[in-house]
Amino acid sequence: MLSDVPVAIISDGADGCTFASSSFEVSVSSQPVTLWDTVGFGQSDAGIVSDSDAISQLYKLIRSLSDGVSLLMFVLRAPRIMSSDSYNWKIFQGVICQWRVPIVIVITGLEELEDRNRWWWDNEQRFRKDSIFPAGFACVTATRGKKQKRGEGHVFDEEYEESREAIRELIISKSLPLPWQVPPADWFKTIIITTPKYERFWFWLRSGIWRPDKQEVAGEAVERLITLCGMSYSDAKELADHLRG
Repeated sequence: MLSDVPVAIISDGADGCTFASSSFEVSVSSQPVTLWDTVGFGQSDAGIVSDSDAISQLYKLIRSLSDGVSLLMFVLRAPRIMSSDSYNWKIFQGVICQWRVPIVIVITGLEELEDRNRWWWDNEQRFRKDSIFPAGFACVTATRGKKQKRGEGHVFDEEYEESREAIRELIISKSLPLPWQVPPADWFKTIIITTPKYERFWFWLRSGIWRPDKQEVAGEAVERLITLCGMSYSDAKELADHLRG
């Protein structure tokens, strides 16, 4: 949307179309900006990219950016708000970016609404309930729609241009003046701690012996994902394994 020529692959099919991150150079208010189109979340049902893989890829991407990160843009399609959206938001805001990088929300799929921003005000409490507090939002029309049957142009040209301007304004107003470089999350190395477990057995002589066994205790990585994101132990361990690897 921000470029005057097509630069990113899009799809209206049942399967996702972004399987790896790609960068694009665009101009926003005469300022050069590097955008990264990343692997989308919620594509695991199609058997393409699991959320764990998508989060891991995005984490490794932002860790590799030598110039740092100025803004994260969370794009959702109305009207559905998935339970995994809250997980993903908390992982990036509180765990990976440590509340240091602003995150904004862009809501698409609102072509038929007369007042697109009204969708946000009607649904804001749902986001707050899921502890999603964006630095800003834009409710947009991300397609020009069908060609006009009579005359030139497309059905949603006006709405599309308004949406482009809204996203530009969001980027300019909410981006960090100095990009933040994501430090290595050393605590991801501590996923599971194996500790001795002792069980006492009593014999008829009333003497006891200690038999060493093993038990798994959640390391700091798993504990953070459980505490901050409300994830189950198994989901937290799986994601921590992905992020560490």
